[in-house]
Amino acid sequence: MSHTGSTKRTPAAEIETCSCSKRTKGDSKAMTDSGSSESVDGEFSTSRVSDDSLVVGFDQTEAREILAKMILAHGLPFSIVEFEWFNQLSRHLNPFHQKVSENTIKQYCVKVFESERDKIKKVLQDVHRISLACDYWTSSDQTTGYLCLTAHYIDADWKLQKRIICFNELSLPYNGEIISNAIMYCLVKWGIENKIITITSALDYDGATDILRLRLEARGALHFQGFFFHLRCCAHILNSVVQDGFNKIESCLSKIREGVEYLGKEPHRLVKFREVAIQLDISTHRSLWTDVKTRWNSTYRMLQSVIYYKTVFIGYASSDPNYEWLPTDVEWENAEKVCKLVEGFGVTSLTTTLFSNTLYPTSNLLLIEIYGVKKEICEAYLSADGFTRGASISMFEKFEKYWDDVSLLIAVASILDPRFKQFAIQFCFEKVYSSSEASEQVKCVLAKLRVLYEMYEKEYISLSMPSCSLSIAGTRGTSSSVSSSSINEVFISFMQSKWAKNPPKSDLDIYLEEPVFKRKELDVLTWWRENSMKFPILSKLARDVLCIPTTTATSESDFSVGSRVLDNYRSSLRKDMIEILVCGGDWIRASTKSESHTLQEAAMSEENLEIQI
Repeated sequence: MSHTGSTKRTPAAEIETCSCSKRTKGDSKAMTDSGSSESVDGEFSTSRVSDDSLVVGFDQTEAREILAKMILAHGLPFSIVEFEWFNQLSRHLNPFHQKVSENTIKQYCVKVFESERDKIKKVLQDVHRISLACDYWTSSDQTTGYLCLTAHYIDADWKLQKRIICFNELSLPYNGEIISNAIMYCLVKWGIENKIITITSALDYDGATDILRLRLEARGALHFQGFFFHLRCCAHILNSVVQDGFNKIESCLSKIREGVEYLGKEPHRLVKFREVAIQLDISTHRSLWTDVKTRWNSTYRMLQSVIYYKTVFIGYASSDPNYEWLPTDVEWENAEKVCKLVEGFGVTSLTTTLFSNTLYPTSNLLLIEIYGVKKEICEAYLSADGFTRGASISMFEKFEKYWDDVSLLIAVASILDPRFKQFAIQFCFEKVYSSSEASEQVKCVLAKLRVLYEMYEKEYISLSMPSCSLSIAGTRGTSSSVSSSSINEVFISFMQSKWAKNPPKSDLDIYLEEPVFKRKELDVLTWWRENSMKFPILSKLARDVLCIPTTTATSESDFSVGSRVLDNYRSSLRKDMIEILVCGGDWIRASTKSESHTLQEAAMSEENLEIQI
């Protein structure tokens, strides 16, 4: 029933008069490979949306940039934009959605990559010092190697940042010269070749870092006197140590691994296993775990779970004639000894310290954890038990081999934590050294810290000196000029003579003399930011030391002996597109500050190693 004078309005007219409506902000024609509007079949035809379409706050260009960021951040294939159900969903969410081709979305990904790269490059120019984490990847078919460099730095807001700045293919067979050339090329490209203080890596192919060190030293760009220039990845050190222990019980581990997998394949076997546990009055609240051989922490977890059900395995083996993987009594005993030794390392606490949060420094927290590992290995080395002592020998040698690479850094970083200062190193050194040797070790660390501090002090004074030139007018309009550099030198000499008579206390002295900061939880970077006016020189040193990464691993799943492998999809792409996906994805994830994961990471996190009883 129609009313007199009423006019039937079209949906377009309703949108036209809506107060919140507006025309498309972006270019009315979608970006395509040919530069013209895309032509597609059926419901996605651009004829549905004219060049002058009225859209409620919708911008095709902005939408495609967001889509490109999603592809980069989550490692999605470019072809997702041509998936039928992706377009069905997009059209359901927005009727004005226009299908985009795979080649077009690649262009948008390149555009996003270049935009983010320029932003990061600008930020790095204002950063005082940068630390690198160096990692090596291989393609899925093991024929191509890749160099991955991650820059770690603390920004103007005293926030720890890390960005992948290089993911480049290496020429095979690669050696130290090729790797050092690739690293130097990357640093020059980003304009940060004079800002590098350390390189943290799990491996050092053919002395690549030594070659790079000589090159930077020749440029006068070797900072910290090279004290921390090359650091071994702490995750790699611990992994090597623990794997040496596991190697001593390899035959037992093989049986345990096969036995657990056998139980997990058939539900009726688990039912029987549970019945045996109930008969033996053993609670079944704990799960069994399988492992990934290259991840020592998963092997340790498997070992723990099996030892808990030791008597149940023995009972089950007697009732299942097909079960043939029961360890001998000696193997059980040795497995328990290795498990106890590794457990003494404080594995849970250590992995939490290393990987709980990549947004905060961890070097200041590692000292006590690492010395706990050293203490356990030393005690095992001196054990009266022959097997324990034998198992610890290779672990002890491996630990000592790599320990010096990181000990100075984590000692200095610990001192720069206001909750610990010099007392943490005193405590730890006294646990593993004799009293006199511990005292000497403490003095050695403090002496090297003072050397570093004096370097920063000289730099601070030179930058603080007034730059001026004095002009003396001549009688005939001429003037003679005294250079600012000579005035500065005279002034510095004058101040040094005053300081020699009554030397003021340095930032470092004042800091060490003040009481420790009595708080269990502390954001150490926030503390230094708030106290940077009080300690103008020491805060600069703290800023550079605390950004140094102690590991190249980014998650507990990287606690592995295996090399990093690029997935099949990325391995199939051109090398420039691989860098765009890897670097661009890292930058987008960092800029959103959210827990976004790639498909590969999601698959790793959803990997089900648990077998519930």
